[in-house]
Amino acid sequence: GGRRAPPAWAAMGDGRISWRTAYSTEAHLQKTLGGDRSVSWHVTFQVANLKGGGSGNFTLLVQPHWAPVGARRFRRLVEERFYEGSRFFRVLNGFVAQFGLSGDPRKDSLWQYKTIADDIVKVTNKRGRVSFAASGTDSRTTQVFVNLGDNRPLDKDGALGGFAPFAEVIAGMDTIDRLYSDYGEGAPSGHGPDQRQIVESGNRYLEAEFPKLSYIEALDFEYSDQVGTAAQEEDLTGVANRLAPLKWLLPVFAIALFLLVRVFCKVYR
Repeated sequence: GGRRAPPAWAAMGDGRISWRTAYSTEAHLQKTLGGDRSVSWHVTFQVANLKGGGSGNFTLLVQPHWAPVGARRFRRLVEERFYEGSRFFRVLNGFVAQFGLSGDPRKDSLWQYKTIADDIVKVTNKRGRVSFAASGTDSRTTQVFVNLGDNRPLDKDGALGGFAPFAEVIAGMDTIDRLYSDYGEGAPSGHGPDQRQIVESGNRYLEAEFPKLSYIEALDFEYSDQVGTAAQEEDLTGVANRLAPLKWLLPVFAIALFLLVRVFCKVYR
């Protein structure tokens, strides 16, 4: 039977381990400040090996105000052209089309620890909208999925309320509908690609075992003169949040030092 998934293990693979980092402070700021006010932007993907042959394009409008943390991570990956060569390895008719493993094991190994916080769900997972896949709380990395149907239940799954859309298809949904889907659900639940094998062996494994998968040939995006900004902001936020616990330790250290000085003065008075 079909899965309600991309929740957790169904979205990322049964055996994927959730790696966590300290971005929870930023998630809290979203709740209190209302999130990022960055402008929306477009990215167009050229897709090859469509079902029935040929190629096509689809365009996303990324909406940072829907999910600022996810939108910024996606921008960074687009700027680094991470998705070029990426296969649509999990296409389930009427449910989702999932991609976001680069096909290069070296790249995927670098990103597996770079998790980001969950965004608050502000819009529903309806057909054509795009969300990050996850394997648990604050576990998003590089994998995303396009909703092929109206998947409102995905709004409710997850510790912070579900899978938060950050973009939507505004052109080329007919291309999405032609993605090769006959392999079905991935292993071990089905006979499709095994995500652990993709991470370990990349496109070499997919080309040998699942040669009909559709894949991204190239991409083009707006504001290319601002390349690098998303990475800088994300890295600075990560550092700031890792240092955040120190603000609680410093007062404790100051009090301890004060008491130690008082004791020292009494002893040698």
